Amino acid sequence: MLTLTSSEAQNTFGSVIDRSQREIVSVTRRGRVATLVMSPQVLEDYVDGILAMQAERNGMLTAEESEAVLNKFRHA
Repeated sequence: MLTLTSSEAQNTFGSVIDRSQREIVSVTRRGRVATLVMSPQVLEDYVDGILAMQAERNGMLTAEESEAVLNKFRHA
C-alpha cells in the first residue's frame, strides 16, 4: 500500500489515480489516515479476498476444494 500526505496526493493526483488501479493508496492528513483511494477492481478484489477468508474460517470449502468435489461428481 502506498501512503502519501494530502499535499503529496494533491501535487501528484494523476499518479495517485494510476497507482490506485493496482493497489490501495492511503492519504494522510496531520499524520492520520484521512482516506483510501482505490479502483473499483481493487475494491472488488479486496472484498472477494475478505469473503473467501471468512468462508474458509466458517468451515466452507475453498475454491479449489469446491472444484475438486464438482469434478468428482462430473466424472462419476
